[in-house]
Amino acid sequence: MTTFVRSAVLAAACAWLVLAFGCGKEEKTVSTPRGDVTVTTRGDVTTVEVTGKDGKFTASSAEGGVALPADFPKDVPIIKGGVVKMAMVAGPNLSVHVEAPASVAEAGKYYEDSLKAQGWKIEAAMNMGDSMMISARKGKRECAVTIAKEGKGSALQLMVPRGAG
Repeated sequence: MTTFVRSAVLAAACAWLVLAFGCGKEEKTVSTPRGDVTVTTRGDVTTVEVTGKDGKFTASSAEGGVALPADFPKDVPIIKGGVVKMAMVAGPNLSVHVEAPASVAEAGKYYEDSLKAQGWKIEAAMNMGDSMMISARKGKRECAVTIAKEGKGSALQLMVPRGAG
């Protein structure tokens, strides 16, 4: 994890605390030694944006779900019934966290089959029972899928480069 991403995550956590215990405004900006942190709340969606000399980090989350980033690759599907709970953009990379009603095995099979159908080459798939990891490549792009048991379904993290799909 780069220094910028670590700093961004720390700043985001601080900003959420400021918002939670602050004056309750829809938008609040805090300046830190590493850059500015802006927290915006609209309905149940909270967005944290960190802007500094090393770049920009944005994360949006909501219990009811958030939209995929506009430049999320079209060749990386979201599992049927999956709800995107968090979407993060850090430099050239995207990470989305999805809750799905599928088991770990069902979600793993879905991503192996779906990524192959979109032209991705599965480079590794490790099934560890209550969790699974899939690594895929398409040209110079990489896609990593991590799946873990969560309640009656699963929690997934998809990490991909921005756009180009």
